[in-house]
Amino acid sequence: METVRYRNTDILVKTIPKNTLLFRATGAPENDLRGFPLDDGSRCIIPNSNVFFYPNPFTASKTFGKWLQQSAKMYVYVLNNDVRVINLINPSKYTRGTKSTKRNFIKKCSLVPKGCMPNSLLAQDPCLSDTMVKKYPDVVGMIAIAYSDSVRLKRSLKKTQKNILKYFKMAGDSRGTTGIPELILHPLTRRPSKQMIINESDTLENNYKLITKFELNEESKLKQFMDKHSKYDPETFFYTYVK
Repeated sequence: METVRYRNTDILVKTIPKNTLLFRATGAPENDLRGFPLDDGSRCIIPNSNVFFYPNPFTASKTFGKWLQQSAKMYVYVLNNDVRVINLINPSKYTRGTKSTKRNFIKKCSLVPKGCMPNSLLAQDPCLSDTMVKKYPDVVGMIAIAYSDSVRLKRSLKKTQKNILKYFKMAGDSRGTTGIPELILHPLTRRPSKQMIINESDTLENNYKLITKFELNEESKLKQFMDKHSKYDPETFFYTYVK
C-alpha cells in the first residue's frame, strides 16, 4: 500500500479499482454526481463534497432504518476509474475518529469552509484539511468505519435473515472497531482546491456512474442482483461489478 506525507507522518493510501460497486440510499441521486442544488438552478461542489457509499445494498437500511427519507431508493453506482483514498481501516494507525484530534490531516467537516453550500457541514463527518486538498488533489476520498453506525448495524443484524448475512464483510480499525466500511468519495476525478458552481450545461468527469436503482424494501431483488452481478474483493471489502 502506498503512502502520502503529511507533516511528519506517512498516511496510507488505498487504491479502489475501476468497476467496484457502490451502494447508496438517497432521494436525490443527481446531488451525488453534480453537487448540491442552489436556488438559482446551479449546483455547488466544494473541495470537501463527500458522498458516502456502502459495499452492499443492505447496510443502509439495516443501519438507519426509519431515519431514511421516505423518498429514498437504493442507487447502484460503479467506479469509472481506479480511485486513491486515504485508508482509515487496518493496518492504518489512523481512523475516522482522528478527525477529533487537533492539527491533523482530517478534521470535523463543521470546521472546514462550507463555500457555496447553503448550510454548514456536519461535525460527525470527516473532511480533509486544506493542506491535504491542495497537496494531493488526486486523493479523492477515504475508506473508514463509523463507530456509532457499526453499533447500530450489529444490533440490527441480530434480527436479519441469514440469507443476506453473507454480504456483510466486516473490517476493523486501530480503535478495535469492527463494522462495514464506508467509501467516502468526492464526485470528481480530481478534487478541486476551491468551490465550483456547476451549471446544467457543464460536463463533469465523475468518479462513478449510476447503473440501476431499487426500492429499499426489495431485498429479494437486491439479493438477485448481488448473486448475479457481484464478486467480493477481500482487498477492498467491496464488490466488483460482473456484467
